[in-house]
Amino acid sequence: MNGKAKAERKKTPRKRQVSGDTYFVIMAGGKGERFWPLSTELVPKPFVSITGKKTLIELTVERARRIVPLERIFVVLGREHLPVARKCLPRLPRGNFIIEPEGRDTAPCVGLAAMMLYRLNPNAVMVVLPSDHYVPDPAAFSRCIRETVKSARRGDHLVTIGVPPTRPETGYGYIKTGRKISEPSDADCFEVARYVEKPNLPKARRYLKDGGYFWNAGIFVWRAAVLLEGLKNHMSDLHSGLLDFYEALAAGDRATADAIFAGLRRVSIDYGLMEKATNVLVMPAPFTWDDVGTWTSLLRVLPKDETDNVLRGKTLTLDTDNCVIIADATPVATLGVSNLVIIASKNGILICDASKAQEVRQIAKALGKKQ
Repeated sequence: MNGKAKAERKKTPRKRQVSGDTYFVIMAGGKGERFWPLSTELVPKPFVSITGKKTLIELTVERARRIVPLERIFVVLGREHLPVARKCLPRLPRGNFIIEPEGRDTAPCVGLAAMMLYRLNPNAVMVVLPSDHYVPDPAAFSRCIRETVKSARRGDHLVTIGVPPTRPETGYGYIKTGRKISEPSDADCFEVARYVEKPNLPKARRYLKDGGYFWNAGIFVWRAAVLLEGLKNHMSDLHSGLLDFYEALAAGDRATADAIFAGLRRVSIDYGLMEKATNVLVMPAPFTWDDVGTWTSLLRVLPKDETDNVLRGKTLTLDTDNCVIIADATPVATLGVSNLVIIASKNGILICDASKAQEVRQIAKALGKKQ
C-alpha cells in the first residue's frame, strides 16, 4: 500500500459495528391516515418522504446500517406493503422482509420476529424500533444503541430507550424511572418503576417539573430468548399461538398459519409485556427524537421561514405565518392566513386548522368508506 492510500485510509473512519449476534427489527406499516393525502393505505407514513427527500423507512435503515450490516436488518410489515417497501429498500435481501398475515399490533409483530431470529441464532440480540420516527443525530443514536446492546447481552433484561422530555407533551406515553443502576452497561440505566399512559396537560407539566420521567419512544433491545421467555410468562396465549403459527408454516399449511395469526389477540408490547415484567430497564436517550405524529409536528423538526412556516414545493406565501404547506402536485399560494395545514398531493388536497391536525385521520377514514 502506497503512502497516499495509507493517508486516505486514515481519513476514512471505520463504522463500529456490534457483534454478529445483533439484529435490527424495524416495524413498518400503518393505515396512512394521519398524513393523508401524502400517505395512503397502500403507501403509509414510513414509505413517504415527510422530513426530507428520503422516506422515513430509508432513514431508519440508514441508522441501523451504522451498527450492523444490511443482512442483519429485518423489516416486519403486511403483505400489502411489500411492493412499496421493496421499492424503498431495493438492496435489502428479500428474505429480510417478515410478512405479517394480518396486523395485530406490536406484541404479535415483535413475537413473530423474535421466534424467527431465535431459530436463526439462539443468541440473537434484537434492536426493535419503529420505521417512521425522526432522529436527526445518527451518531448519537448509534452510541446509545451500542450501550443498550451491552445491557441486553449482559443480563436477562428487557431494555427500552426513554427520551428526556423537553416540553409538557400530552401525545406521548411516559416511563417513570426507579433505582439507578450502572452494572449492565458503561452508561447509566434505570429500573422502570411504571409505565404512564398519555397524560393530560397538568400531569405532563408536573412530570417535566419533577423529573424522573421519560418519553416512551417505542425502541427496545433484548435477547430474543429473553423476550420469548417474557411472552411465555406474561402472554402465554400469544406465545402458544406463535408456536402453532410456526408449526403450521413448517408443515406447509399457509392457510392454517394465516388463520392462526389472524386469531392472535391484538395488543401492544408495552401493555402486554413491558408493564407487567419485572426485568425492565430504561436507558436515557442522548439524541433528539420525535415520532412525527401529525402534520404540525413538522413545525418542530423542519426548518422554518422568517414567519414560522414549513414550506415544500412550489409555494407563494404572503402575510402567512405558522403554517405547514406542502405542494407536491400543484403550486400553492396563500394570502392572509395563519395556523393552517395545506397539503396538495396527487391523492387530494387537505386544508385544516393546525389545531385539528390530530383529527386528519377522520378524513381518510370517511373517504375510505365512500370508496
